Amino acid sequence: MDEERLRFQGRLAEKQLKADELKLKIVGLRDSVRVKLDPFEPVEDLNIEVAYELMVDLAAAHIEYVEILGEIQAIKKALGK
Repeated sequence: MDEERLRFQGRLAEKQLKADELKLKIVGLRDSVRVKLDPFEPVEDLNIEVAYELMVDLAAAHIEYVEILGEIQAIKKALGK
């Protein structure tokens, strides 16, 4: 049982690290999108293609982040936390 608990704790630490990395990536992508969609920029000068690519990356990172959070909750539940 102790070996299994240690394995779960190790997996939890890995998942939390990955969640932290993804959160930073999401924040960076969100801020980049906001810069590309400057509300004071003339519409014809907006770089929509780049904003779109950033949003695709942001959406993918967010999906992965939510999945990781679910895994973290499952591991915590298994550990009794």
